[in-house]
Amino acid sequence: MTKDWLTIKNAPWALGLLLFLSLFLSQGSGLPDRLEQWLYDLTISTWPALVNDQVAVLAIGEWASITLSVLVLVVLAILLPRLTPTYTLIACVAMCSFMVAGYLLLLFYLRIQLPIINTLLLILVAVPIATGYRLAMTNRFLNQQLDDMASTPHLSLPQPAKRQPAQLLEHFQAFLEPEGWLLCENGELLQIHGMTMAQAPHLPEAGQWVHQLNQSWLKLERGSSTYVLGLTLKNDLSREVTQQYLRRLELETDTTAATVQYSAQAFSPRLEKVQLANKRLGQMQSFIQHSFEHMPDGIIVTDELAVIRFANRHIENWFREPMPSLSGMPLIKLLQGHDPQENPPWHEIVSETLTLSESRTVNLKVHGKDFILHLAPVTLPGDGQSGIIANLSDISELREQQRQHRQVIDFISHDVRSPLVSQLALIEQLKREPSNINEYQIEQLGKLARRSYSLAEEFVNLARAEQLSETRFYDCDLLAIVENARDSVSEQAYEKRIRLELNDTEDLWLQGNAELLERAVINLLTNAIQYSAPDTTITIQVYQAGHIAGLAIADEGSGIDESELPYLFDRYHRLRHNEIAGNHGTGLGLAFVKTVVEKHKGKIYVDSRLGEGTTFTLKLPIADPMG
Repeated sequence: MTKDWLTIKNAPWALGLLLFLSLFLSQGSGLPDRLEQWLYDLTISTWPALVNDQVAVLAIGEWASITLSVLVLVVLAILLPRLTPTYTLIACVAMCSFMVAGYLLLLFYLRIQLPIINTLLLILVAVPIATGYRLAMTNRFLNQQLDDMASTPHLSLPQPAKRQPAQLLEHFQAFLEPEGWLLCENGELLQIHGMTMAQAPHLPEAGQWVHQLNQSWLKLERGSSTYVLGLTLKNDLSREVTQQYLRRLELETDTTAATVQYSAQAFSPRLEKVQLANKRLGQMQSFIQHSFEHMPDGIIVTDELAVIRFANRHIENWFREPMPSLSGMPLIKLLQGHDPQENPPWHEIVSETLTLSESRTVNLKVHGKDFILHLAPVTLPGDGQSGIIANLSDISELREQQRQHRQVIDFISHDVRSPLVSQLALIEQLKREPSNINEYQIEQLGKLARRSYSLAEEFVNLARAEQLSETRFYDCDLLAIVENARDSVSEQAYEKRIRLELNDTEDLWLQGNAELLERAVINLLTNAIQYSAPDTTITIQVYQAGHIAGLAIADEGSGIDESELPYLFDRYHRLRHNEIAGNHGTGLGLAFVKTVVEKHKGKIYVDSRLGEGTTFTLKLPIADPMG
């Protein structure tokens, strides 16, 4: 019998053949005849009174036994493949009981001895044969499923400890872009750039990095060869983080670690295949779940009624809905509850995605953040139901950039172009009447030119501040920065008879950019002078409070309305009462100050009262808190 017989379709034929063979073999042994005689003797000896010796018992010929056996054989072959193991046993016991009862009735009432031993043996043998055949089909099905599982794609990440040193160096070069590297095998140089073996330190243990300033060294053992790998990293702020990452890499197999492994000899190949397939399936499921949870976008999967069946962590955080309440919630209810839409309504968007199988993309606003929602129809695995997979992307930063871009366009088209147009008009007027040039016109032209230059300078300074990084930081003294800023605006203060009082302290050293910090202090002092009345005082105080260096600039000006304080540091924001008074600012000065302070990991505060003055306070971390 070939494996092709092990199918449900061929089960009756295969089972019937097995039963027939078993009956044929037992018949050839003479066992049925002995059992038939034993059954008859047992019946007579058990109920002698029921048998009349004067009436002979008629023994039916062998043809009746064969006919009965064939009939039962057909019934068993058709019936047993469709029954469960429990019902198979019950059916066989019932058939045996029926055969014995029929035998006794024929013998006692009709005095006919029907040979049933062959049939009883056939029924008894049917139980193990049917069970064995069913196990054979199950085994074949499992093998097919295991082969399919083993042939499916699986996640296989090679361990770094199994990679060759040359391959590791190639990966490090692409990943870290080192300034130099070295690789040698048993003392023989394989690759070298900007490093020498004389620089290599003592490497006591394989797989353990040894770091010396910006150089990192590693010893590897592969078979009988010993490799030394060296890297010269970029000597910047990322060097220490990179070296900590290298320490976490397991690049050498740990032979001393005690691991619990099952011997391959303890399992049959099939069970080993089950174990391997189950391991791969678990890895793939874990990978998929981990990937969904850590995707930068929010993911929602619904069923065919648009009810949420899966949502990752971003959805929980952005919508501020606990995960138990998300599962089973209609998608329309979630969207409508956080961002109601009327044209088109959410139920129309979601229903069209399901009924028309068309993707939809809509904008969404949740708790003050901007999102773009992409809905796509999907066929769910398993029963083939349709559903929706929703991808939610946070575009708040993009929207803010677009808003700033529009502000820049408005700024250039109005604030920058307006003085230039005035200058061009004045120049044309002077060209038409060169003999009537007076001092006022020259002064007006200079004023417009200075305003254009001021606008351009503040715009460029803000762009420089936004691009500032810690790579451009160095040791600088806050007191010296403030003194230089004070000297820069002293002429403006003198013209308005404003006193600049500096209450200094000892030097306070910062890690920062002195040029931009000085420009920020100049902006604050310039504003204080511009909005202060003559014969007033501007107090400048530099102080240390724990690990914080502080700077406070207090004026005696007109103050700022409380309603405008939340928008004070916004780009292009101008104070209303200053605009009315004719003090036209650019709206970039304070935005520049805040950007510089935040780039230095500091904070800025403002305290103002109308008619009493304004105080700006800067707090910056000092360079050496232990100093």
